[in-house]
Amino acid sequence: MRRVPWWAVVSSGAAPVVLIGGWVVGAALQAPGYDPVTDTISELAGSGAAFPWLMGGAIGVLGVCHMVTALGLRVAGLAGRVALAAGGAASILVACSPVPPSGGSMRHSTGVVLGYSFLAVWPTLAAYRRRDLSAWGLRPVLSVTVTALFLLGALWFLEELWGHGAAGLVERLLTTGQAVWPLVVVGSCVGLGSKWLGWGRQGSRWRGSRWRGPRWLAAARVVHAEPAAVRDAWGRGRVQAGGMSANTLVTVHAVVPGTRPFRRVEIQGYDAGPAFRPEDVLRLCRDRGFHDVNLDDPAVVTWLGGDAKTWA
Repeated sequence: MRRVPWWAVVSSGAAPVVLIGGWVVGAALQAPGYDPVTDTISELAGSGAAFPWLMGGAIGVLGVCHMVTALGLRVAGLAGRVALAAGGAASILVACSPVPPSGGSMRHSTGVVLGYSFLAVWPTLAAYRRRDLSAWGLRPVLSVTVTALFLLGALWFLEELWGHGAAGLVERLLTTGQAVWPLVVVGSCVGLGSKWLGWGRQGSRWRGSRWRGPRWLAAARVVHAEPAAVRDAWGRGRVQAGGMSANTLVTVHAVVPGTRPFRRVEIQGYDAGPAFRPEDVLRLCRDRGFHDVNLDDPAVVTWLGGDAKTWA
């Protein structure tokens, strides 16, 4: 299921390629005194470097890629998208503020600090706290772990920089991770790796940080309902999970009686959860990236056991 526009997929994939290609080619063009293990990436774009426009342009393009990815990653949390875009803007500031041959640049240092900070915290801010069955890259536990690793990497970089150690190597590892992670998130949003990880669209092995068992044991999400009643309906065999029930995008099954009747909804043949009114069907569709579903279109929605007005 595509949840991210193609141009955001392209921009997320281009970001690490441009960054790594920039420093590899830029380092090869420098004088023999440049050491990529101890010297930073910023020196490749500095005023005293050979062909500084090459690395500076790569950093600027990296920033644009982050901003484009943030614009298209609508399935992620808004705060995380803003932080990713801000990290991209900071990268552009860094590209426009080359370090001088001697001394430092306050504007360059400010851009570096802001860029590292925003790109470190955006995974946690973007974590998808609602039910998303396939975007494993936006799961809270994984996102917080990635942010912690980025922050630890920044501390490691500062230690190597102040101690005149392998600052260049650490910086390259850190920036590569920050450039690759948007691609990982976008890949999870379009379904890459879900089957291998056991996080397919039919169900989730993890929900938050709690183990929920394999996919075939996944139960339906209950919103504004009595959870026990809906779970009992599944357990007693009145609702059968999984399987393509129709050739349409959405299938709404017959009413399941109980203290609060509901209808099971399938989207692309996979259980999406219970619905208690037509608005719930639209909400389930929006959660999975389908924002313009017409419930009255028989080519899109199949109603079993009653039409859109049958809920009891």
